[in-house]
Amino acid sequence: MLRITRDKAELGDVPFITFTVHRSPRDKTVCGYHEFDYEGAAAMEVRFNPTPYGVPVALAFERTRRFAESKGIPTIWIDDPNCLFEKANISVESLQVRE
Repeated sequence: MLRITRDKAELGDVPFITFTVHRSPRDKTVCGYHEFDYEGAAAMEVRFNPTPYGVPVALAFERTRRFAESKGIPTIWIDDPNCLFEKANISVESLQVRE
């Protein structure tokens, strides 16, 4: 099951995707993008940034969820210090994957 959290401290050593929420500088639309940056036991760094900048937050998050599931990455950390998800009428709780 995919875990979604806002609390980075609870992640521990598990690989996770960082989903960053921001406002578009052009029109103030709430947007998002994700990055996966992980250094494994073999000390090889892996970095993915497959979502372009400026994608509306709901679409960007859906792409992030699909990416996580396809790569077997168990957790998404939402980096949203300004609580823009809520301003875009999206709650983190509604994003949780149900078993």
